[in-house]
Amino acid sequence: MRGLSLGTGRVDARSARPAVVARGLAAQRRHGLGLARTALEIGSKACISSGVASLGLEGVVVSDSASKQVTTSKYKLKTRKAAAKRFKVTGNGKVVRRKQGKQHLNTKKSAKRKRFLGAPAVVEKGDIPNIKGSMPNHKIK
Repeated sequence: MRGLSLGTGRVDARSARPAVVARGLAAQRRHGLGLARTALEIGSKACISSGVASLGLEGVVVSDSASKQVTTSKYKLKTRKAAAKRFKVTGNGKVVRRKQGKQHLNTKKSAKRKRFLGAPAVVEKGDIPNIKGSMPNHKIK
């Protein structure tokens, strides 16, 4: 019975509704019909009040907090995973790293030296801009 024509549109095999009705919202979004809004209209009171009016809620007051502009970026800021594995950001916004020199040839190093090499070190101020660029979503001070 798939694709049976009844005059109002094709009948979807999964339900008894016509396929035109089943695809109503997707078609509205695709063709710009319905309540679709552009990015510039997202925060405007006029757009929100028109959306409320179309729902049939005439006595609803739109608050000022909903009228803030939404800034959307075209691209996502992605973290470089190599940097995220090497550096950690503390609660205060400092960036800490591991010290070099504890990977191999440890037999000739004293226990005290190996212990201090295992402690985390704070990243220098001059390297912070590079790390901020590599980890844009972290709260680095």
